[in-house]
Amino acid sequence: MNGADVPLRRFNRAAEASVRLICLPHAGGSASAFRRWRDLLPDKIDLLAAQYPGREDRYADSFAPDIAKLADELADALSNYLDRPLLLFGHSMGASIAYEVALRLEKRGTPPARIIVSAHPPPHRQRDSDLHCQNDEALVADVRRLSDQRPSLLDDPEIRALFLPMLRADYRLIETYRCVTPVAVATPITVVLPVDDAEITQDEALAWQDCTLSPLTLHDVEGGHFYLQQHPERLIALLLPYLLTR
Repeated sequence: MNGADVPLRRFNRAAEASVRLICLPHAGGSASAFRRWRDLLPDKIDLLAAQYPGREDRYADSFAPDIAKLADELADALSNYLDRPLLLFGHSMGASIAYEVALRLEKRGTPPARIIVSAHPPPHRQRDSDLHCQNDEALVADVRRLSDQRPSLLDDPEIRALFLPMLRADYRLIETYRCVTPVAVATPITVVLPVDDAEITQDEALAWQDCTLSPLTLHDVEGGHFYLQQHPERLIALLLPYLLTR
């Protein structure tokens, strides 16, 4: 594997790809969360996902110090994939990372075709929180809240011990991320708003318009914060018109 490809995992190698979908996970998430999407997408769509350091096959890598450094790494890795249009999909924390990656790609003269952000306010409306400074039980409680109290791997003490350092590092990334005055990218932004998600309001979703010079598009979807885990096929159906028009 090329060193520049370290942050990316490629799940669908479409030889005649018309577009590349780059997925950026939530806090505590990993590239494998998007592996099953390859069975839901047309063959001509190349599917890649970001693998943040400190998890799965990058478990030995040091956690990213901040979102800026993580976005730098991902933008560098994507320089190997610019022969096809790129669509960036970011869920929760991944939405902020998608925006930061798009900023870097635009500055290099290689903008993505579109940014699709899901279940997260825009950078200048980032909510204040300090869970990364709190105890383990507070972190676990927040994951359970976001997951609608569904059973979790965190219920296993051994898995919790392995998972919590990475979760705390990711919470630190997003909770310390600040962008008081966002730079508006030329790239169009589409917002996916889960209607039962307390993490984002419609007003916050519409505020993503401040981050793009293009008209904003907004889609409501059923479900809570992790709607895409329960019904990925519904999200794929929403994304396909943007992917198939390339």
